[in-house]
Amino acid sequence: MKRNAKDPFGPSTRLDRWRTATVTHLRKWAAGPGQRVQTSFMCGVAYKVGEFGTALVLAWLISRY
Repeated sequence: MKRNAKDPFGPSTRLDRWRTATVTHLRKWAAGPGQRVQTSFMCGVAYKVGEFGTALVLAWLISRY
């Protein structure tokens, strides 16, 4: 006997599930209160990279003179 119903785990169902989960995650991330661990971690990383870059430029300038 031939089935007429769609497979419940077809590509569109998986895509819808992924899209729903992604949108929910992004909404929670955007509406999060205050500073989070991820934000403070990224600020710390940016600070350290900037500090290293400044030290590198200063060392290069000192070595030129």
